[in-house]
Amino acid sequence: MNMFEDLEKTFSRKVEEMVLKNGDGYMDTINLLCEEMVIEPELAAKYLSKPIIEKIRVEAENINLLPRGPKLFSDGS
Repeated sequence: MNMFEDLEKTFSRKVEEMVLKNGDGYMDTINLLCEEMVIEPELAAKYLSKPIIEKIRVEAENINLLPRGPKLFSDGS
């Protein structure tokens, strides 16, 4: 099995495990994991699951890196 096959099968799982273990955000965890694995974040992005991509989007909205998308329900604010 080459590195890319392993990356495809395990990267999202490793991200989730590290987020739960360390309590860091998804963006920080992915950057840390990329450094540890000596891969570019652009390459790793191809191997993220859709749920993780959505969590990153929400995280980015919460820290104002992305504009907030429409909400399905209003929180009354």
